[in-house]
Amino acid sequence: MSKVDKKIHQALKKTFNKSKIPNKISNLKIGDIKEWDSLGNFNFLLEIERVFNCRFESKIFNEVKSIKELKKKL
Repeated sequence: MSKVDKKIHQALKKTFNKSKIPNKISNLKIGDIKEWDSLGNFNFLLEIERVFNCRFESKIFNEVKSIKELKKKL
């Protein structure tokens, strides 16, 4: 698992702490994890900003719905 994947995995675990997060995350998308709905997606992206010390434009919050899309934006 790459360093970026490890950080994303960490953010998934922190955001969706009631769900089991699989080790292979590259194909995950909104809805694949029980807690990952629209509000969960918003909270997940906020956690990604914190973990990666970055800021997304507000339109990104509507566009990113999967790990693949997230990695493109990072």
